Amino acid sequence: MKKSIDSKKVVERYVDSILFIREYLKDLDPIINPILGIKDWDDSACIKFGNEKLVVSIDGPYTKRLVMKSALVHATTDVVVKGAVPLFAMDSMIGNRNDVEDMIKSLKIQAEKLKIPILGGNTLLEDSEPRCTICVIGKLFLEEPIRDSTSMSNDILVLLGEPIWGEQAERLEKALKLFDCWFSIIKEVKINAAKDVTKGGLLSCIHEMEMKSGLKFELFGNIELPLTRNLDNFLISIRENNFHRIKKIAAKKKCPVKKIGFVSG
Repeated sequence: MKKSIDSKKVVERYVDSILFIREYLKDLDPIINPILGIKDWDDSACIKFGNEKLVVSIDGPYTKRLVMKSALVHATTDVVVKGAVPLFAMDSMIGNRNDVEDMIKSLKIQAEKLKIPILGGNTLLEDSEPRCTICVIGKLFLEEPIRDSTSMSNDILVLLGEPIWGEQAERLEKALKLFDCWFSIIKEVKINAAKDVTKGGLLSCIHEMEMKSGLKFELFGNIELPLTRNLDNFLISIRENNFHRIKKIAAKKKCPVKKIGFVSG
């Protein structure tokens, strides 16, 4: 995907500027040999835990404004897109008593709606900018997690779900619809690669998937969405002959789905 000067700034901010962290930590993977570890640099980590495979992601720190709307949703998409059902979450908050109380009340509403209990965390009460970080733990129900690095040449690129925008109730309903549709799809359809469209929007998401797969992603010219805004829906890479099955499932679940591009060698 060709990048303009502005898009290069977005990619640098949200993707390239933090790659040094991977270089510092990548030698630690052999300690436990994760299924998805720091070397994979994916949306979540995935490890074997007894007879199960757990998918874990931590996200934030979120501003109070976002916590009051849908922070738990955004933290959860990183787990769901890998093919895992969220089990529970934990949080870490900072701010004065009133701000922390507002945030925890909002998170409780989100947790009840999404059925993802918050089981604990850490809180620091002080007069500072209110922030919250959330960790979500899920159980993989596929044999292997869906990676963001495994697109194939001649795949098509599909955007699943509405952008998770709006007021809190609207965001939660959109997230539930997306998650329900996604779990139905991945039970029936082979997904080559997938990623939730978060920091830096589609431009950053595609740049990262291109970088990892070594392939080129091309977008069609009729995308009526801002390319650098968080959408929090899913970008998926599939064989074109699977698109009809996805459309059928999405229509049944009343979840928007659109073909937005393709992958070339």
